[in-house]
Formats: sequence, C-alpha cells, structure tokens
Amino acid sequence: MDRLKVGLIGCGGIANAHTRGLNTLREIELTAFADIVEEKAKAFAKRYGGKAYTDWHEMLDKEKLDIVYICLPPFAHSDEVMIAAENGINIFIEKPIALNMRLADEMVRAVEKHDVKSQVGYCLRFGAGVEKAKNLIQSGEAGDVGLAVGWYWCHFLGGAWWRDKSKSGGEIVEQSTHLYDTFRYLCGEVEVVCGYMNKKFWVDVPDLTVEDVYSSTFKFKSGAVGAIVATTWGVPNQWWIRWLMATKNYTMESSNYNNLTFTSTKAPVKTQMITEERNVYLLEAKDLIQAVLEDKETRTPMREGAKTLELTLAVKKSMETGRPVNLPLERQ
Repeated sequence: MDRLKVGLIGCGGIANAHTRGLNTLREIELTAFADIVEEKAKAFAKRYGGKAYTDWHEMLDKEKLDIVYICLPPFAHSDEVMIAAENGINIFIEKPIALNMRLADEMVRAVEKHDVKSQVGYCLRFGAGVEKAKNLIQSGEAGDVGLAVGWYWCHFLGGAWWRDKSKSGGEIVEQSTHLYDTFRYLCGEVEVVCGYMNKKFWVDVPDLTVEDVYSSTFKFKSGAVGAIVATTWGVPNQWWIRWLMATKNYTMESSNYNNLTFTSTKAPVKTQMITEERNVYLLEAKDLIQAVLEDKETRTPMREGAKTLELTLAVKKSMETGRPVNLPLERQ
C-alpha cells in the first residue's frame, strides 16, 4: 500500500506531539515541514526525513501531499485550509480553527465544496471516559441528560501570543474550549449562554490581557442546563479537566477524559467505572487516516470545530457585555 504523504505547517510544541505518534503509523510518510523559523523546520526534517520549507505555499505547490497538519497558533490561521482544500489535500487543524466566525465559515465551505476530509484537534473526544459517556447517551441507556457541570483548572501563564487575548482568543476560546466541545459532543447544541470573568491572580503580569477566573452557565436545545468554571491559577503541574453529569438513569463523573464513573439513579444502586490510558493524539490521527482511506467522515470534521468556536465566542461575548447571548451568533 502506498503511504499517505503528510506535511506540517508550523513546527512548534503541538507539532511535536502529533509527529511522535504519526511517525509510528505504517500508513504515514512524514514528507515535508514548513515554519517561518527555518531552524525549526530543518530540525523536523532531520528527525523524520523529508524536506524543510519556510513558506507553506511553496510546500503545498512542490509536494504531492495527501494530508496537511496545520499546527499554528490561532492568530496565524489565514487561508491554509482554503488553499489545501482547493488542492485536494485532506486537513488536520488544531483548535480553535479561527478567532472569528467569518474565517471559520470560509473553512467549512472550502472543505465541503472540495470534498476533502478534515479533523479538528478536539482530542478529548477520543478519551476512553468521554467515548463511554457518548455511547451511554447515544444508545439511550443513560436516558435524558439534565445537567452538566465542568471544571477546567490549571496553573498556566502561557507564552507571549497566548497572553495576548487578541491573538489567542482568551482562556475560553483557546484552552477550556476542549471542555465546551466535550459538552457539545455529549449533550448537543447550546441555545443561550451567560458568563462572567475577571483577572484576580496574574495581576502583576503587564502583558497579560487574558482572564484568569471565569464562569459560564448555558441552556442546551434539549432543555438540559450546564455550567463551566475555569481558572489559570490552579495547582502547579496539574491540569483538572473534570465534569459531572446528571442523566435520568446515571450520575456520571469524570476526573480525566480517559476515565468515567457512572452510578445508577435507581435502587439497587450500582456503580461502574472504566479507566484506560489512551494516546488521544494518535487516535485522532488514526481516525483521519481511516476517513481518507475508506471515504468516511471523521469524528470531528471542520463544521464541528466551527460550532464549538461559535459557542466559545458566544461565552466570550457574554462575559464582555454582561448580557446573555443566544446562538447561533449573528454573522457580520
């Protein structure tokens, strides 16, 4: 079997996380690497083979790629998706896909018009705990969802671009977006959101414009309600991505995307637990590869990435205006 040729746009930390897994897959050939910092692209080429570029346009022109991985910070996203799609190249893109819905909508139109496969990097969808919860809800075993409450707590200051809200989108749009996506995936679309935020702890960092505490409440179209609270002033070296969910037949609890405890709400009370160590980066890559080879949909196509972005932008808007915000957002 001919291997799928993969190129990368952006050779930073998240690109490292992806290439470590991609390099183990027999279906994949890491072919080309583009970064505006030439040394970074050359380092990847030396490690994995292939060619280094400083201009991704040149890479897409010269290399016959099957898949391109777009591993850029949010503010740097421009027309990579549209040009790749026009060239028939399947796309993996890190979250968030954009910082505004205009660009996100363009991305969705491009991949759907040119019929290429796309996968957005919401890797938590591939966690064992999240996957089990999805199966329980989708099969009807869990019954209707009534309440979902989540926590995204970490001790994190980020680099220069992350601290600048105009470049990262802020904590909600760039970071706890993972939890919003998990709730969308499990509970469906959101109808209205209301949020509050403040900067209480990182007050001595002059270049930080990102909130460090916030809370949001929302109502799903199903009638269920939810809430997410987050802080970047959590326990050092620990990332808490936790949630509780009340369904008709189970109370579900997850302290890590790879585990789930679910307890029956009727007597006799029975508690079940699953836990499994998974490389979610590798699993989302395999899902994309399978979609390309078998002409099927991925778990998180571009349209799903756009919907989660829209939800986090609505939360951000509510926090900035102090008013509830309805979805979908109005397009300008």
